[in-house]
Formats: sequence, structure tokens, C-alpha cells
Amino acid sequence: MTPLLTAVLGVLLVASPEEAPEGRFSVVPFVLPAYQPETSFLLGGAASLIYQPPASRGGRESQVMLAAAASTRGQFTLLLQPDVNLLDDRLNLTATASAARFPDRFFGMGARTRTEDEEDFTPIFFELELSPKWRIAPRLYVGPTVRYQHARFTYVAEDGAVRRMTGAEGGSTVQFGLTALYDSRDNTLNPVTGLMARLNLRRARDAWGSDYVFDVLRLDVRRYLTLPWGQRHVLAMQGLVDLRDGEPPFYDTGRLGGMELSRGYLEGRFRERQHLGAQVEYRAPLFWRLGGVAFVSAATVARSPRDFDLRDIKPAAGVGLRFAPMTDVPVNLRLDIAYGNEPSFYLNVGEAF
Repeated sequence: MTPLLTAVLGVLLVASPEEAPEGRFSVVPFVLPAYQPETSFLLGGAASLIYQPPASRGGRESQVMLAAAASTRGQFTLLLQPDVNLLDDRLNLTATASAARFPDRFFGMGARTRTEDEEDFTPIFFELELSPKWRIAPRLYVGPTVRYQHARFTYVAEDGAVRRMTGAEGGSTVQFGLTALYDSRDNTLNPVTGLMARLNLRRARDAWGSDYVFDVLRLDVRRYLTLPWGQRHVLAMQGLVDLRDGEPPFYDTGRLGGMELSRGYLEGRFRERQHLGAQVEYRAPLFWRLGGVAFVSAATVARSPRDFDLRDIKPAAGVGLRFAPMTDVPVNLRLDIAYGNEPSFYLNVGEAF
């Protein structure tokens, strides 16, 4: 589901910014033709409302995105995703409301699954997540998180491996937990300096109405360094720790691959309860509004932490082009070509991380 939910890409048609004494609003509508391996060709529309506070205040941007899309593989999605800073940045509110029909591919669980074991399945997902976070120290936000997900399947291969997985019957997951966010990035859309670290701790229990009982620990750390030979020469780094305990449904486990971390692998080509990954990307200006990137990544999955094996690390590398359609809003169109276990092509809006 993730690739289609975040695929706001294509030709960017920009409305003129609306000036206000409190800051500036930009309405950014998107017309999408797009492509990525998980969805094939994609067509849809999206719009983002972006608020940039006055430079004198030094506040953070807020944005609300509404997107709808359909792919040639019969995938459909509808997404509402606000990320809003309120009360002079003392409160950060993020939320997701989405619905998706996402024909997908399953290769089995673990880091050593075979291509010839591929089978199709078609889930329908409904998801709600809400995470208000209060600033308790400079740049540090902490708050509760609630997540609800409902899944059902309209197609599963007869006698296939999916039927033997935890979660093959679909059902509901109800999770409560805690989110901590440290964010010193210069901006949230295309940072060139700073650190972002997000820790999610969540529990799903049947007493709360969940059909599955498990715990999640997810730590996502991103660092951005401006290199000494130019302001727009940036070294971006990301590390991900995504761990689960208990019996999560197979569709809510760690998935290696996709258009963000581990470009060059289908999202979910390798999946398991535990997922570790890291990537480094060099970003540089070329000329006019064009830029270029080069990136490398490594990731792996395992059933338990003691099962991680260096032989199961999946490397990938690639290059890309960036185009800035606006001079006053730091959002890029990106085109990436990556190689992991096969060549992959990505067209999207916004950086991978």
C-alpha cells in the first residue's frame, strides 16, 4: 500500500502563493502520470496546501495533502495526510486517513525467498492514524499515537502461501502507543542541514478490539549535512530499525524495498517481523533548476533479532535527477534509476527521505 499512498508525482501545476501577514500559503495541485515498479503506470490527482510562516518567526512549514490515484495494475487509493504545526510550533499534529485496493505480490517471509515463489493477492485496506505531539524541549516533541487498520482480501491464490500466513483472514488492528520526535532540520520538504529522529512504540491488544496481538518499535533517524564546497551540496543519511514482537499480520511486518529506502527492490520483495536498513545520498546542483543525486543502501529482514545474518544484506545503488518547479517552495520532482536485485525506475514528487 505504501508506494501508491505516497506517489504524488508527475507534472506540477503551481498556483500563485497567497501572501498573508502571518505567512504565506501555497496551493500545489498535481497532475499525475507516474511510474514505479510496484504500481506500473499510475494516473491520478493530488493537492497540497503548504503554509510557510514568516522568516522572521523561524517557524516550521505545515502541509495538508489530499491524493487519489489509480494504476494500470488495478490499484486504487485515497489519502488525506496533514502534518501541521500549531501554537508557535508547540504542537505538531500528524494524521493519516486512507483507503486502498492494492493488488500485490507475495514471495514468502524472510530474506531468502525465491522469485519463482511469487504469488498474487489483493487486499483492501482502511487506515486511520493520529499522533499529536507536544514540544517538551527545544526541537523535541512527545505524544500519544493511535492507529487503526482494517484489511480484507478479495483475492488469494488457492493453496498459496498467503493462506498459511498470520493475517490471511484479514481483520482489524488497533494500536496505542507513544511517539517521540526530534527535528532540527532547516525545513521539512527538502532539508539541507539538521537531524530528524522519530521513535514509535505501539502495542496491539485484543482487549482494545484488535484481532492481532503484537508490539512495534520503529526508529527512523535522518541526518543532513551541507558540504563545504557549496550550500546546495548535501550529504543525506538515513538509518531504520523496525522491530516487532508477538504475532503481527504478514501485511503489517517490515517490508524491504520501495521508492524510499532500498530503491531497486520491489516493496515487500523481502518481508519479516524485523527490518534494518540504511542509506546515504549525495545531492548536488547541476544547472538552472536541475540537480543530481547518487545513492547507496543496504537492508535486511529477519524473523527475530538473533536471526540477522550478514549474508542476507541486500545492497542497492542508483542515480537520479531533480527538477525544482518553484523557486520559492523547496519541492522537487525526482527521477531515480536504481539497481538492487533488478533495475528499477521511479518518478515522484519530493525526496526519498
